[in-house]
Amino acid sequence: MSVVEIRPPEPALDAAAIYALIDRYRATLSQWMAGIVRPQSAADTEAFLRLQAEGNDEGRCAHRVILADGEIAGICSLHGISAAHRYARLGYWLADSHVGRGVMSQALELLLRHAFEDLGLHRLELGCAPENLRSCRVAERLGFKLEGELRDAQFLRGRFWNMRCYGLLADEWKNRT
Repeated sequence: MSVVEIRPPEPALDAAAIYALIDRYRATLSQWMAGIVRPQSAADTEAFLRLQAEGNDEGRCAHRVILADGEIAGICSLHGISAAHRYARLGYWLADSHVGRGVMSQALELLLRHAFEDLGLHRLELGCAPENLRSCRVAERLGFKLEGELRDAQFLRGRFWNMRCYGLLADEWKNRT
């Protein structure tokens, strides 16, 4: 099993490696993430990471780079953090070369600990297409509860897809078995 860590992005240092992963695995990543196809260069990626770093500094998000055995493997993030409602949305992606080794589950456990223990959030939610079986399994493995399915809520690859809505509460996280 890989040693997994997460850390805030360092735009100037991480951009080339993250862009290389996005570009190499663009076909797989773009199946379920519309925004992943936008960066067309390391410079685009660096600009995006700088925006995310600003969001981190302002408390609007918690964007993290996933490291597996010291190598950049993907990204996990809390988006739309609401201090008033103690709520955020979870997003993540992982390079194909790291899939199936428990990397994402370990990375998200670290991010969930940060969300509930450090940020004091009460609720996290994530959405994914029912056909995105890996993402659904990650959510369920981490204790997220399926709360419903929104019809035609995502437009990807020229068509609409349903979106499963998963939620996890702080008490559920603390009392997990």
